[in-house]
Amino acid sequence: MKATVKNISCLWFGADTPIRSYKIKLNPDLWATCQRVNREFIPPSGARALSQYRKSDMTLFAKTVQQQFTQGK
Repeated sequence: MKATVKNISCLWFGADTPIRSYKIKLNPDLWATCQRVNREFIPPSGARALSQYRKSDMTLFAKTVQQQFTQGK
């Protein structure tokens, strides 16, 4: 799986399904990067829960993960 903004958003914010679990299993480095960024990420909207994130928050989160992931390689 490529580390695109859309793929990262679907992986992190998607519904917990067997397919998502399989993608997490296949991409442990990307998942670890998502978890690391999640600990430090403060959304611009000020939302406290993932369910309250706006689309712009999700996009910024995914871009941050993408940047961190590519720097780590």
